[in-house]
Amino acid sequence: MSKLAAIVGESGSGKSTSIKSLDPKETYIINVAGKELPFKGSSKLYNETNRNYKSLSLAKEILELAKIISKDAPQIKTIVIEDSNYIMGFTLINKALEVGFTKFSVMAKDIVALVQGLKVLRDDLIIYYITHPEVQKDGEDIISYKIKTAGKAIDSQIVMEGLFTVVLYTHVETKGDKTEYSFITNRFNKYPAKSPLEMFDEIKIPNELSLVNDAIRDYYA
Repeated sequence: MSKLAAIVGESGSGKSTSIKSLDPKETYIINVAGKELPFKGSSKLYNETNRNYKSLSLAKEILELAKIISKDAPQIKTIVIEDSNYIMGFTLINKALEVGFTKFSVMAKDIVALVQGLKVLRDDLIIYYITHPEVQKDGEDIISYKIKTAGKAIDSQIVMEGLFTVVLYTHVETKGDKTEYSFITNRFNKYPAKSPLEMFDEIKIPNELSLVNDAIRDYYA
């Protein structure tokens, strides 16, 4: 079975930048929103000519491509699904004129099928589902975070965090004139991060997906 991890964080918190540490010869990026990656030279490293990049937004198309990569591209060891929250977001916009709750049930079914389908690919594949959080507040106070979906109608049917064994949250901390970007590996303050016992030595680790790759591969070796 492949290994699937969710990377959750707000815009500008280091989610996409963490891709920079990966080897482009072993990495395939599926870009849902189609925006540029936020590090220098990314378009030269990841593009369709290099056969390691494609922009797709439909869950069924993403799963089909992942299956092809699993079967026909053994050199690819890591798949990154960038801006995954837009899979539901774009679908919701396309179905805006449809009435009733059926569209939400279809979206929930498609996302569950995508995640479950990604889990049964090639054993040496690690797949990252990079997405945004939804901030739950009481007035101005933050109560907690969760993986962002297309709304309460989706949340009533699935709990996104429950579909993943590994859920890492980004964390940004400013100390003097220095800003530190990290991943939270287990529950910390209001972050509902999680990972298997002893997969990571620290609650906070550098926001580099290559380090996460190493930890996951060592854990399941």
